Amino acid sequence: MGQTAQTMPRRLLGAELRRFRLRAQRSQVEAARAIGRDQGRINKVEAGRSNLRPEELETLLTFLDVTPEERDRLLAMSVEARKRYPRSRAYVDHLPDSYRRFATLESQASVIMTYERGIFPGLLQTGEYAEAVMRAGDGLWWEPSYEERAERVAFRLERQRVVFDSTPPRRVEFIVTDDAFHAEFGDRELMRRQVEHLLRVADRPGVDLWLLSATTRNSPAPHAGFTLLHFEPPAPAIGFASVAYGPSPYLDDPADTLPLGRVFQRLKQLSTGPAESKDVLREALRRS
Repeated sequence: MGQTAQTMPRRLLGAELRRFRLRAQRSQVEAARAIGRDQGRINKVEAGRSNLRPEELETLLTFLDVTPEERDRLLAMSVEARKRYPRSRAYVDHLPDSYRRFATLESQASVIMTYERGIFPGLLQTGEYAEAVMRAGDGLWWEPSYEERAERVAFRLERQRVVFDSTPPRRVEFIVTDDAFHAEFGDRELMRRQVEHLLRVADRPGVDLWLLSATTRNSPAPHAGFTLLHFEPPAPAIGFASVAYGPSPYLDDPADTLPLGRVFQRLKQLSTGPAESKDVLREALRRS
């Protein structure tokens, strides 16, 4: 098989295969040798620009020592990746553990741009804030489960470590509306520690935080947040529209990602800049 279109299902599968290869501490050359291919084919597969035959994928997964559960998930993703979809400007990942695949894509981005309304983004959350947010939905959006919450909080903290401890530091830009400070989760002391955490993250190399008034006039994005991931060329950008519950749509058509970029820049113009935002956070701590 030659090079194929770089669709979202193929990009998601390729990103997962790369993650499992790195976890197994195997090189692209070793992975290619295991299935009788050259390194170029593995490189294209991991970039979402080529497919593997089912028997090749089975052999590769055995070589990478994936668990039975991981194998089933990756094989299901492979079925999605081989489908011929009518051209769509959005793709929704309906398979289990979609949040893990988003984190995998995020970990490979060179620039991460996140806008969130009314809540602090996952990359900015303390463990206790994240747990309080999840606990608020227990028994409503999903069945209550302390074990599930604990696993997801641990995963979120690991996701932060991967993004913020990368070498060299990647570029991460956040725009957060100020009503996130008033939508309390847990108690006031928890919220205070969350603000202290924001300041620490905002001081990291490559990280900028803008604060936007929730009542700003003429906002181009008054209803919901989104994330825009940029990758090293030639991989195109990916937009991700977050929702409160259920799978979220991916957007990789420039007809969508270019407007998202313009909206993000406009929101920055309407926001308090990074230096002034830190002053606002310090003042909020002094008043608390």
